Amino acid sequence: MRIAAPITLVLLDLGASAQIGPGGVGNAANNRLWLSGDNSVVVVGAAVTNWNDHSGNNNNATSPSVPARPTLVGGALNGYPVLAFNGTTNELRIPDAGSLDLTQWDIFMVTAEGAPKNNNAWLSKGTNTQPNYALWSPATDALQLPIYDIFGLLSSPLTPAGTTGAAYSVLEYNNTVFLGLFPSRTVYKNGATVYNDVNLLQLPNTNNNQLYIGNVQGAVGWNLNGTLGEIIMYSTPVNSAQRIIINNYLAAKYGLALTTSDIYLQDLLANGNYDHEVAGIGRITGSNQQTDSRGTAVVQINNATGLGNNEFLIWGHDNGILGAWGSTDIPPGVQGRWFRVWRVNEVSPTGVAVDVGNVDITFDLTNQGPVVATDLRLLVDVNNNGVFADDAPIGGATAVGGNLYRFAAVNALVNNRRFTLATINISTTPLPIELLSFAAQVQHDRTVLLEWATANEHNNEYFVVERSANAEAWQSVVQLQSAGNSSTRTDYSTVDEHPLEHLSYYRLKQVDFGGSYTHSNTVAVNIGSTPSNLLLYPNPAHDVVDLVFTTTTDQREVRLYNSLGELVAAPTHTTDQGARMEVGALPEGGYIVVVVTDRAVLTQRLVLAR
Repeated sequence: MRIAAPITLVLLDLGASAQIGPGGVGNAANNRLWLSGDNSVVVVGAAVTNWNDHSGNNNNATSPSVPARPTLVGGALNGYPVLAFNGTTNELRIPDAGSLDLTQWDIFMVTAEGAPKNNNAWLSKGTNTQPNYALWSPATDALQLPIYDIFGLLSSPLTPAGTTGAAYSVLEYNNTVFLGLFPSRTVYKNGATVYNDVNLLQLPNTNNNQLYIGNVQGAVGWNLNGTLGEIIMYSTPVNSAQRIIINNYLAAKYGLALTTSDIYLQDLLANGNYDHEVAGIGRITGSNQQTDSRGTAVVQINNATGLGNNEFLIWGHDNGILGAWGSTDIPPGVQGRWFRVWRVNEVSPTGVAVDVGNVDITFDLTNQGPVVATDLRLLVDVNNNGVFADDAPIGGATAVGGNLYRFAAVNALVNNRRFTLATINISTTPLPIELLSFAAQVQHDRTVLLEWATANEHNNEYFVVERSANAEAWQSVVQLQSAGNSSTRTDYSTVDEHPLEHLSYYRLKQVDFGGSYTHSNTVAVNIGSTPSNLLLYPNPAHDVVDLVFTTTTDQREVRLYNSLGELVAAPTHTTDQGARMEVGALPEGGYIVVVVTDRAVLTQRLVLAR
């Protein structure tokens, strides 16, 4: 889903096509660093102690001290977290590594400044007296992130070579920039060229210095006041086809709109919010292409038979569960399908539908339980009505080794279509659901017991129980190790020893070894409510219920939640004694009425009976 967001993306160099990097571009050989706020961030409370690299190069970032720890802000950008730096003490450091001593590069950063200033520092390899490269920004148009001559700027800010003051007055500081910087020193904003020949500070590529994030070492007070969502560093230049794919991956994930080549549109709300793990193949010319991509997801697409100039196929998913138990939207002969669904755009850089020919679609079913290749079916929503039950399943999958199963020469993928994986025999090829249940229950000692169960866990690293007072801002309560990989039911439980008073909410975050995660349904509990201050009549109710306040309050808001902790719409009108709520259109069952006043949050259980 596209949202207005404080974002910046910086590019700096990459080469040959690959499969597992961001957007499916790059691997450990050229993707030297990949940090994202949704992957392998270690926190104490909300303070970040470690930000671990998932490029495969083990370039993990750590905070050097307690005051240096930035803050993890959950759900800040299109539901994804970011790291917030305070502009004075916060920083992270990566030990010196040859993989980060670069002579040419592409660096992408998704970032925003909290306040413009002359010394907002993003990245620095080395110190101001022995640098390898440095990225920082001045107060004017701070989010452009040009690379400047630090020595000159230590004495006075300078306009970069090849730019004018007019360029800054046009661009201004708007907190929504998306950039790229190449060896040619071209800066891209939202995918479009901003200016050329930026003054680049780069000394010899081996200097035995750490990589600093949020700080330029050796220059006192040169710290980042802002946020970082993702940092991607390549050691060879990306071509323009790869840059378009990476831009669309980041735009979809963080809710950005590109100025040019915004060709993956399935992340829009109207198209279903297929925001996640976007990857793609594409070609501008024969020497400027990306032909084989996977990214961090389980789907790889390659071997397009008709990929021509100015043609792309880009896909992403809706973050549904990789499990088939309980699925109902299935055609005859199919016993289950994954809840996760992918959707594609097959278009030119200007968004016109094209045809890249037949493609191979490969699924990685590592630790997905037993798999019989002949049981697998590819489901494609051919008529594009959002339903798979009326589409013919595609067979012919073959095992190609390493738990990879391939549908070769698929011709059913067309612009805007959806696809997923199914099984015709859920006994021999279950494609298992990971989370079976999640529940919270108040105990006699006013603690909260949390219980959940999984079946056939796949690549599951750990669980985090999260809690909220309003079902919007969440905090971690406890982290538990999981079974990792299991083909049988596994039960878990933990206790929240210090729950919130009154109404609160819980959900379960399941984190894979690769850093991807999913959330469970939300459940609600109520501890220490004050029924003497709030009466419901009648209760059980049928069509309407009166809310009566027994003490004088300044009523501000009335809310109604169902047993899953979901906010429910119910027309409510103010009365002399409190309020009247119309509940006749709601299904029977248990609900929680919440009244927010100037003095307290009042809660009371309501039962609807027909």
